[in-house]
Amino acid sequence: MKRHLPYVVVAGWGALNGLLLAVLGIYGESSLVFWLYGGVVALLEVAALAVLASSRTGPDQHVRYRVPDRGAGAVPVVALGCALVALAFVYGLWLLALAVPLFGVAIALALHGTTASEG
Repeated sequence: MKRHLPYVVVAGWGALNGLLLAVLGIYGESSLVFWLYGGVVALLEVAALAVLASSRTGPDQHVRYRVPDRGAGAVPVVALGCALVALAFVYGLWLLALAVPLFGVAIALALHGTTASEG
């Protein structure tokens, strides 16, 4: 199971979308919706088979990941800060009180780095 976990995730995603397609059937959607959404479900399952085939050809790949740049760890923090700034326009400026410290953490991560120093 551990070796084919990506296949299980993609196949489960396709199965969940198949369940949502069945819910659309219960609500009596038009046939065009079934053709379009059913095509997406079929493409997801084909993608799951492609993931299964690729996991069988190279099961020992991607064992250890390295951050390519010392400051790359700041990117998710900046993304979360930007999302909070965008949400501040909708839910209120109080979210800026959460976003500004995140930008400070991101600056510290970018300057200090997130990987072990080579040496």
